[in-house]
Formats: sequence, structure tokens, C-alpha cells
Amino acid sequence: MRLVLRPLFLRNLCLLILALCLPLAGMAPTEAVAQSERALRDSLLGPGGGNDGRTTSAPPVARFTTDRGQGFVLDRSQRNPLIQFDGDNEVWALTPTPGPMGDIIFKNDLGEPVLKATRWGGMILFSKDRPTGDPVAVAGRADAFEPGHMSPTQLFQHLVRTSKRASAALTRLIRFEADVQTPGADFLFADAATVTADAMVEMSATSKGRQLLAPVQQVRLIEGRPPSAKVEGNVLVLKLDLKRGWGGRPSSKMVTKVLTSGH
Repeated sequence: MRLVLRPLFLRNLCLLILALCLPLAGMAPTEAVAQSERALRDSLLGPGGGNDGRTTSAPPVARFTTDRGQGFVLDRSQRNPLIQFDGDNEVWALTPTPGPMGDIIFKNDLGEPVLKATRWGGMILFSKDRPTGDPVAVAGRADAFEPGHMSPTQLFQHLVRTSKRASAALTRLIRFEADVQTPGADFLFADAATVTADAMVEMSATSKGRQLLAPVQQVRLIEGRPPSAKVEGNVLVLKLDLKRGWGGRPSSKMVTKVLTSGH
């Protein structure tokens, strides 16, 4: 019996062999970039009609927990993904970057990995005591992070309270001032002041920290781009990019790094 291979069958057979060999041969650079872009989009917004077979079970804003009980809320509905850990008042802005094997690594403003979203929909939380990461599971839906409303008078009162808290920790006067040019931005300035005071209070708990803080007599909050923190003489200057919301102000870790490095 003689086997006759028809042209259509030969074509399909060649396509099948090609499909099996491509993963072994490696992707072209442009295709790898395209896959990273699809992975980034799907990780942030969920499946968007791509054909890579992945699904995202978590809603855009959800609460997650690890098997050790660490909980947090992740808000992926914002321009910059936001995260807040249980027991921590600070909202952290994350930057998603393509990782190996189609994963997405979410980093803080120091470039430290905080979360990893795998291409198959899983999520890994990194921490100081678990640098290799803990798998997390969705615990339920949550509310998106939205800046509150604050009047200029309330902001002034908040700055006074923040100044008292930082001054008490350092046993000397630390003035907090805000130069608000954009109407309605008072809450974000107040949040930046709180984050800065938290960093200073934590540093003041050690003699080395108090020594590093010795030159600082004032904290000044201004608008500008990019968001940054720096020490100018005896003033700690924080620059806020208000269009980026929480992602437009330095985190407490960034403030601590600047105060520690002295510039």
C-alpha cells in the first residue's frame, strides 16, 4: 500500500512542525517585546483579547493574603498600580516592568521588587524576611484608592500636627510648609507630609538616625516633575507630581534613603 501525501496535508504538516520548533529556536526580539507588552497589559487590565491563553482571576481592585496571614489591597485600576498593606497607612505606588518568562515585576520607587504577577495569573509577594517571595491568593474585592478632600485650612492644621509629631521625636523644632499651586491638591500634600514625618520618626528611634537628621530644620513640599526628595542646606525638599496622584510623591523609603545618604 502506497501512502499519498496531498498538498494540503503537506502544508498543514509543515505548519505543525514549524509551530513545535519555534519555542525551541527562541523568539525574535520584536516578538519578545510584543509578548512583554501583552503580558504587561493583561497583568494590569486583565485579558484584553490576547491569544496567549492566560486568564486573570483577580478583579482590578482586590484584597490578597499570603498563607502566613499577610494581607494587602492591590489597586490596578490606576495609572500606577497602588498597594497598601494591612496595618500600614501608607499607599505605595508601583511600577510594572516586564520580567522573565512573561512575568510582570511590580517595583517601588527605589526599584525594589514588591510583587510578581506570573504569566499564568499567579501572584508572588516579596518581603525583607521572605526575599524569595510568598504566593498570595485573592481574598475578595476592595475599594479603589481615591484621594480624600481637604481644604487649605485643614491642610495647614495637618501640617502643624505633623510638625509637632516630628519635633517631638527629634526634641527640636521641625517646620513643615507646603506651596500648593493647584486647587484641590491639599490632600495629596497632606499625605506627602505624613509619609515624610513617618520616615523621620522612624529614623529618630536610633542615635545614628538622629545624627543623620541633625542638619534638617524644615520640610518644604512643592509641585514639580519628576517626583523627588533632596536636602538643600537645612531644608528637606519634596517635589510632587500631582497628575500622578500617590505615584507622584516619594515614598517613605525614598525619603529615608535621601536622608540617609545626605543628598
